[in-house]
Amino acid sequence: MRRFFLALFATSLILGVTIPALAQDQFTASATLYNVDTSAFPEISGFVDVTDSSGIFASGLKPEAVTVLENGQSLPAVSFNEMAIPLQLAVAFNQGEALDARNANGISRFQRVSQVIIQWAQSRPPDLPDDLSLVSQAGPVINHASPTDFIVGLQGFQPDLRGANPNLQSLVSALDVVSAQTPRIGVKRAVLFITPQMENPNLAADLEPIIQRAVDNKIRVFVWYVDANTTFTTTSAAVFNNLAIQTGGSMFQFSGEERFPDPEVYFAPLRRIYHLKYDSRLNFSGEHNLVVQVTLPSAGTVTSDAQMFDLNIQPPNPIPVSPAMQITRQAPPDDPFNTEVLLPDSQKIQIIVEFPDGYNRALARTTLYVDGTVMDENTSEPFNEFTWDLTAYAISGEHQIMVEAVDTLGLSKTSMPLPVVVTVIKPPSGPAAFLAKYRSQLTFGAIVFAGLVLFAILLGGRFRFLSLRAVQEERRAQNDPLTQSISIMTESAPAVKEKKPRRQSRPRKSKTDKTVEAEAAASLVRLQNDGQYAAIPPIPLNGKEILIGTDPVQCTQILDDPSISPVHARIRATDDGGYLLQDVQSIAGTWVNYDLIPREGYRLEHGDMVNFGQLKYRFMLRTPPPLRTPKIIPVNPEE
Repeated sequence: MRRFFLALFATSLILGVTIPALAQDQFTASATLYNVDTSAFPEISGFVDVTDSSGIFASGLKPEAVTVLENGQSLPAVSFNEMAIPLQLAVAFNQGEALDARNANGISRFQRVSQVIIQWAQSRPPDLPDDLSLVSQAGPVINHASPTDFIVGLQGFQPDLRGANPNLQSLVSALDVVSAQTPRIGVKRAVLFITPQMENPNLAADLEPIIQRAVDNKIRVFVWYVDANTTFTTTSAAVFNNLAIQTGGSMFQFSGEERFPDPEVYFAPLRRIYHLKYDSRLNFSGEHNLVVQVTLPSAGTVTSDAQMFDLNIQPPNPIPVSPAMQITRQAPPDDPFNTEVLLPDSQKIQIIVEFPDGYNRALARTTLYVDGTVMDENTSEPFNEFTWDLTAYAISGEHQIMVEAVDTLGLSKTSMPLPVVVTVIKPPSGPAAFLAKYRSQLTFGAIVFAGLVLFAILLGGRFRFLSLRAVQEERRAQNDPLTQSISIMTESAPAVKEKKPRRQSRPRKSKTDKTVEAEAAASLVRLQNDGQYAAIPPIPLNGKEILIGTDPVQCTQILDDPSISPVHARIRATDDGGYLLQDVQSIAGTWVNYDLIPREGYRLEHGDMVNFGQLKYRFMLRTPPPLRTPKIIPVNPEE
């Protein structure tokens, strides 16, 4: 190679050819940022092409060598992975008679060159489909094709080599093809220029704008100089070698005996690029800029041009999922008179968090507020569930709940206030509650007491029976004539037997002295779901008004069922002896014979079926009205 450059330099001095500076004067270390992707925000990614001062891809860099400048703020790279990408290549044939020269086997130089290129294209992996084009002096033969289609096109390409005059048109067409929009951002571009010697005294001047265009568009030109070995030291060879060096490529000379290099040696460094990922800190919408700085081992720090991108960023939106609008706290079902414990003691609240901007991201905190006070807070998963402590609520009332969500960017939003009614049903108190609470114990004590009383009565009856029997025995003995003494009769006036006044019997009482309560004129009889009477005492309708509900303070008749409101309904006795049923704005409603009663109320009749929420009753009069006798009206057939 040293001998070649000495010969080239000597040739340039002899022929007076001026050769521009070599590659080191044309290339500097650089970093190019492509295709900023914000679809996975707050993770932002892009492709970075890094070259050293020789224009060669700088392989082996780590994330520690990269700094991301987001709107001027320095951020570390999460990953900086080297990856393989396809190549955009145009093979340009500068047709001439030298390409048709044949060896002893009759194979032309063109055929030898074509066979090497075909073998290279066949060896390409299917997961990296190169973008290949074939160009001649007449223009593109195959444009942006896959390796398979490119091979077919090259095999069918039969140029007129002997009739063609070599020129630079195929090189210009190749630059046009690869300068077009690449199929993928970050794909590198190259031209393989196959040319014979060109006897053009202005060749160097004609190539200057072509070289500049290739350098500006970062298109590397690799030259295969195919001609007799006697032309390897000509001005034409020197000029084409300068073309390759200035654009970052290289030149190979082939006369028919040399061994072809593997084209992949040229293109392998062009198949590498870095995939960059970093975590954004942006928390406002608008246009933003991104710059990448890369520190190279031997070339210092290189900085890419700024890439602009737009983002629409909105705070997360927390939404409660079907919250309970009413919560009822009352004593446990198995201990309804417990004044210390009310259930439930807590309430679960589920939420979902939406991201209106479409960028799902991690949350830093979610908070539950009740009446403006923090009730529960999550700083780790799961963020979508809260526990509302209800133990402090001993009085019925309405409360406002809100939820707040804060994401990792610091953006936050609070939901609209949601009213929730907490109803507290306190256990009944007083003597009736005491009797009901200790009903089992009192019942057992009454049974024991009754047994003792019965035992005493039986024992007293036994003693009375024995005493009565003794008296009867004594009387029987006194009346027995065999045991009586005989008195001597004397003549005297007969004794007159004095009659004892007869004891008057007291009049018998027909009733006890106690006052008997009058039986209720009407009652509500509990029904089962199948319509049969339930084994529960009926509700007597005494007094002028009866309030029905679950609040023992306000109501005179307590119904224990979740469907019953604190004050559910009232029944009033009318002056004419009837009963008027009215609903007191209950939640589940009051129904008669499966019809919702009107606001002004409903006058009950004997046998009506009444529903308070889910509880079913039959209205019964103590004295049912007489059955109506149907009235038969004869119809005159003549009318």
